[in-house]
Amino acid sequence: MTKSLGKQIKKFRLKKGISITRLAQKAKISKGYLSSIESHKTNPSAHMIQKLAKALEVPVEQLLNIQVELLDPEWVELVTQAKEMGINKEEVRAFLAYEAWKHSLKEEV
Repeated sequence: MTKSLGKQIKKFRLKKGISITRLAQKAKISKGYLSSIESHKTNPSAHMIQKLAKALEVPVEQLLNIQVELLDPEWVELVTQAKEMGINKEEVRAFLAYEAWKHSLKEEV
């Protein structure tokens, strides 16, 4: 899955006609770090994935290539509670996508 994340980032970057230097600037990370993510040498954190998704203007789920399914009522309640605690929708979305991605990595092993 790590390889597909790097491929996804590169795919969206090229699709939008953005250079690696420009995307790194937009995401406020180094060009070398972005290059290592795209070349599958680095496994980025949830925060970094969120920054890259925002810089590419795509949802985190799309970047992680995760199919979003309808949430059950318990998840809806948890998201509602997070909102009440001041955690915004994008942070919740990034966290859930990251956790799903980590889970899928464990299944590949």
